[in-house]
Amino acid sequence: MFDIFKKFLLVSALIFYVITLFSFFSGDSTVFLFFFILHSITLMLFALFSNLKKDTSEEDAEEYVERIQNIKTQWREETESLKKQLNEKIDSTTSLEEQIVSDNMEIVKLKEKIDELNQAIDDAKKAAIETKSNANEDELALSVLPSYLPEKSMSTTINIIDVAKAVAKEFHDDAIKAGLTLTVSSTEESLLVKADANLIRILFRNIIDNSIKYMNRRGSLIITISSVADDIFVVCKDNGDGLAPEETKHIFELNYQGSNRISGNGLGLFQAKAIVTYYGGTIYAKSNSGAGMGIYIQLPTT
Repeated sequence: MFDIFKKFLLVSALIFYVITLFSFFSGDSTVFLFFFILHSITLMLFALFSNLKKDTSEEDAEEYVERIQNIKTQWREETESLKKQLNEKIDSTTSLEEQIVSDNMEIVKLKEKIDELNQAIDDAKKAAIETKSNANEDELALSVLPSYLPEKSMSTTINIIDVAKAVAKEFHDDAIKAGLTLTVSSTEESLLVKADANLIRILFRNIIDNSIKYMNRRGSLIITISSVADDIFVVCKDNGDGLAPEETKHIFELNYQGSNRISGNGLGLFQAKAIVTYYGGTIYAKSNSGAGMGIYIQLPTT
């Protein structure tokens, strides 16, 4: 019976030891401490009964008590050591989690910086493409101007009203055939601008020719010329078929021909814009289907 009890204690100690190890690595400190205590107690009892004899003397008993005290002391030390290891493991895990959170925040910030950099690169590329496109357009515009293109500094002062009236007179017969009344109007007798007379003639010819071609019905073209401060303003307004707004914004592009195309190569209004731009002015158009076409020009006087 005595031997059976010792075997029971030994088997129990082994079972508690296995559970203790499992709970330690699984991180459950409560279960770990509970089974560690059970393991230590059963192991202590096993050691006690293994050395206990039926005829144990008082000296042997005192020796056994001392051994038990030593075992308890050792158990406390081991328990404290394991507690310390467990706390270090918890602290290490917490520190690792904090480091992961910190690293994730740094990654997010880095990604934002990369996105900002990519956006800046895209904007720079678009700006470069636009600059190149504008440069190519300016170069192309100069190529469609007359080969004798004068230096701006060599331009003479001309009366723009006289030039417009002279060009209107040239198109008088064509306007009559198209059923178009052509009028040049101004509150002034003379409005002077520093420019080459031939280039200004080409400007008016292209605009008037465009209106005659695309009126498509009897009507009128009125060219109004006025001045504000140091600028000359020219408004060429007809009451023809006109164009839709989405088409109108393209009429000054090279070779553009809208849905009302008749003939020609689409060079006239592109050349007109080139002349206005050459003298530092602006030109734009407004139109709606069935409501005529208006071309608006601003030219500096000097």
